[in-house]
Amino acid sequence: MRYLRLLSEIIPWRPSLAGKLNPSTEAFAALIAALLVIPQGITFAYLAGLPPEYGIYTAIFVTLFASLFGSSSMLGGPNTAVAILIGITVAPFAGRGSPLYIDYVILLSLMVGLIQLLIWLARGGKYFQYLSPAAITGITTGVGIILILSSLDGIMGLSPSSTLFFFEKLYFMAADWRTLINPHSLAIGATTVFVGMVAKTRFPRFAILIAMAAGYLVGLVVLGIYTQVETEVELLGHIPFQALPLSYPKLDLEYLLVGLAMLPNAITIALIGLAQSMVIVKSLRSDTDQAINVDKEVFAQGIANSLAAFFSSFAGSGSFNRTAVNLSLGASTPLAGILSAFAVFILIAIFGPLLSFMPMPVIAGTLMLVGIGMIKPSEIARLFSWTGELLVFVTTLFSIIFLGLQTGLIIAFILSVILFVLSASKLEINITKGEESVEIRVEGHLFYASIDQLSSLLKRHRYDSVLLDLSVVSYMDLSATEAIARDLQKRDSDETSFVIVLKSQRLLDHFEQRLEGMPVQFIQQNE
Repeated sequence: MRYLRLLSEIIPWRPSLAGKLNPSTEAFAALIAALLVIPQGITFAYLAGLPPEYGIYTAIFVTLFASLFGSSSMLGGPNTAVAILIGITVAPFAGRGSPLYIDYVILLSLMVGLIQLLIWLARGGKYFQYLSPAAITGITTGVGIILILSSLDGIMGLSPSSTLFFFEKLYFMAADWRTLINPHSLAIGATTVFVGMVAKTRFPRFAILIAMAAGYLVGLVVLGIYTQVETEVELLGHIPFQALPLSYPKLDLEYLLVGLAMLPNAITIALIGLAQSMVIVKSLRSDTDQAINVDKEVFAQGIANSLAAFFSSFAGSGSFNRTAVNLSLGASTPLAGILSAFAVFILIAIFGPLLSFMPMPVIAGTLMLVGIGMIKPSEIARLFSWTGELLVFVTTLFSIIFLGLQTGLIIAFILSVILFVLSASKLEINITKGEESVEIRVEGHLFYASIDQLSSLLKRHRYDSVLLDLSVVSYMDLSATEAIARDLQKRDSDETSFVIVLKSQRLLDHFEQRLEGMPVQFIQQNE
């Protein structure tokens, strides 16, 4: 049976699974998604340290495979955090953009995909629900700040700077801005950001497209008045686009050793990519009527990133903003993602030559807009209502900014688990005391982290008859049973009684087996 379920998850999506399908709605959403992902693909390729065409290939092939094998309207493809992590991972082994660097990125993408497929085989998709929303907000906010700071170099026409802390960069810029800043680059980049911010208030779906168009036009004006030598404004240049950009990961000894060194980061990228995708899937399941299979979505992300290595693409994941736009336009099936991949191909084939004149400050401005969009003041404000969530958010945010993205992500996972354990270990106990008996009603999960509270209470009432109401307890581990057994052993069974009320037959069987021969009575409530 398990193998049949696995087989059903690897079968590509078919229109017959969608019920009522509106092809025109899906096609229009696909076109808009294609227009949005082209500038993002180019920008994220820059983040990953790759030539722009690799971002386009990722927008085509990762999106295509993720939707083809998925079950929802979630749009995959190039992703901000994943692209940054790819750049961080590969940079120590080769120069950005070099042939060797590209080979390592291809190998890394295959590793990420295979790790995600292993998680799928282990049915690990359900565990990503434990990643705290506060941690996710901290991650997205931290990545947004990193993007904003990293975009300053391109907007101001500076050579890429590497400083220990972000405030060093800001200090150096402020101290020597007259000689450092290129006014032509600043004019183009600032226009891109300003127009994008204004457009976001009026036309949020197309804000990035409008911003890029405005920056592109200003760049043409600047380069029409001055020569490129005078302005020193770098252009994107020719994008050598291929219809079928086949590639393959090299697996000789040298590459395998590098792959082994990259393995910890590959695991991190795989987990972060899946975590973001599963958050999107969780939102779609709660907000729509789509028949979404979580395990199938995990497989879709894993197979998409595995196949990316054979189509000159880098690893990606689900996209918050493109999925939100897709949903707002009425798309409700993977068809929109499949069609959007073909739409990107057609648009690049027709309009690709125009992109060669795109000034790089426009790309940097787009990067800043993406970073600004990742900071959600309303979500941050909501966290102030609960100290635990706020602490997770602040710790994650500061870890990412001051200790690095990888360290921050690990801390976010650890804090999420701690927060879950602390929340799950809180018991609500109501006590009704009579003259010689006491009724104790427990709500929550009885396990190793919460049993001390109940044990202390039973110890205080050891000389009273006890009615322990566990009718609403759904989970209990061995340590909880042993704690109750220890209390029973120290009671005077001739003077006091001990009754346990249960509703779950599973827990009743568990207690009868563990407490056999002890002075205890069980009462099972009707379901």
